[in-house]
Amino acid sequence: MLQKFHEDLLEQILSHLQVKDLLRFKSVSKKWNSIISTPRFINLHLNKSISIPSHHRIFMPYPKSFRAVDFHRMDVQDHFPRPAEAVGTFIGSSGGLICYLNKLTRRICVWNPSLRLSKTLDLNIQGSVSFFWFGRESSDDEYKVVLGIRSVVRKNTDPNLYAIRRITIMPDQDEYRNHIYVIKPFSCVSESSTQLEVDHLYFSSSDEGTVVSGLVHWFAGSYQIKSVIGSIYHDAVFTYDLGGKTLGKLSMPVGLSSSTGSIGVIDGCLSAIYQLCGGDCEIYEFWMMKEYGVKESWTKMMSLSFGNCDDGLSSFSRLKLVGATDTGDLILCCAPDCQLLIYNVAEKKSKIILSNGYGYARMYVETLVFP
Repeated sequence: MLQKFHEDLLEQILSHLQVKDLLRFKSVSKKWNSIISTPRFINLHLNKSISIPSHHRIFMPYPKSFRAVDFHRMDVQDHFPRPAEAVGTFIGSSGGLICYLNKLTRRICVWNPSLRLSKTLDLNIQGSVSFFWFGRESSDDEYKVVLGIRSVVRKNTDPNLYAIRRITIMPDQDEYRNHIYVIKPFSCVSESSTQLEVDHLYFSSSDEGTVVSGLVHWFAGSYQIKSVIGSIYHDAVFTYDLGGKTLGKLSMPVGLSSSTGSIGVIDGCLSAIYQLCGGDCEIYEFWMMKEYGVKESWTKMMSLSFGNCDDGLSSFSRLKLVGATDTGDLILCCAPDCQLLIYNVAEKKSKIILSNGYGYARMYVETLVFP
């Protein structure tokens, strides 16, 4: 019993250390190496890393590398060369793992920068990628990749018809199909389900999902054709339950468009940032759904304004929330400029931390997770 107590105490002490120290301590003894390598300890260390601020990083992707920013000091600390197989779109970060998707070859790459280990999986999937998500799902505690694939079903293959359509206003005669693929990259398992209920939905180009209340959320819109040349566009938040494999939809604040917005999480609640036209400055509104699933609970929390010359933000910048500091300052990433910035809410001033990135920045924790 005393030996078991000592082992538990040693686990607790080691679980507070950073990955680079744990990798070094594996060589102390066979016992230490055995403890640090067990799934129990790896999961314990992951949970501690999530709760310890000093283990938090912000990763900004670049064409051939990543730059890591300390979440609390907001200074650039590390430079991680990207493995050769991590090519394409940076689709997410979860549990110390980073996931890439090569849209041309349909190859997924999952990478742990702290361990310098990666794994790839080739997919046999046709169509264009509309939306995606990567993370660990609670119902079976497995890492998963969700891909929304949009394919075209030609109603008429007459080439003359398509030549005419390119130069005239004609209703589209094609049908579109949205397929949802759920991939378990560590188990090399892929399952597909065609969801006829979402065939009419249109997603923002390469939209990343956000998990709230156990569901993955994406912005989406739908066209309802009312006449030969006219249609009505409706915005909504589309949801997918990974465990139950069911679909859902949430209403957005009235008058706000998904084409200028992004969704995220603030204090555990679904949130949205919208860009508005403000004359000489860009105005971004922050909204929060205080009671999940209740449309009337959407509440505007604040408005941020950026002058035309403020820190070089362009008038087409789309903001995405990365996180918030202990003092309430907001950490934001903008596209297409791919800048990481911190916004001082009290002083209404922003400061750019990194520029010229290659996609949105994400939160990251150093862990030992890998199959």
